[in-house]
Amino acid sequence: MTESNLGAVVGGPARDALRAIAELLASDSPAVSDRVTLAIDYPERYVEVQNDLYSQTLEKPHPEMAWFALVDALHEQELLAWVDWNEDAAEVLGRLRQLESAPGAAHSWKWADELAAGYDRTAGLETLLAGVGANIAGSGVSVAWLDSDSDTFLIVFVPSVQSPTLVELALATGHCVRVF
Repeated sequence: MTESNLGAVVGGPARDALRAIAELLASDSPAVSDRVTLAIDYPERYVEVQNDLYSQTLEKPHPEMAWFALVDALHEQELLAWVDWNEDAAEVLGRLRQLESAPGAAHSWKWADELAAGYDRTAGLETLLAGVGANIAGSGVSVAWLDSDSDTFLIVFVPSVQSPTLVELALATGHCVRVF
């Protein structure tokens, strides 16, 4: 697939939405936008960079590559947590608390231990995320799950007023986001 062909696959609203999501979730981190832009505008070069720097074995550009670039860049900037569906609640909460975008010093996480202790794994990780959302509601930040269509939860924090925008932008890329 050539760069011009890929541009047609990741074009129009999806192209603009990916860039907007990068800016929304990482406004203070140009590395995220740069990585997404490289994957969109120069997909062959992005594959080379990924293979050289990260010992990946991408064979060729593919339509989901720009989304993966966004997720990887957010993770590297400590703005996204990868969480397995069956992970321990205390571990999940600990990772969320460490994200650069997590509600910080002005917002206490004292509730986290109680939430972890009462977590019923059979109810699903969504219930834990809903509990996080309820506890940080007054902080101006919401917790969001970027659906990866797998057993892995990709979790970010987003300014609450921007949550509807994030959901709309993700839909424009063909992905879903749930905000709690």
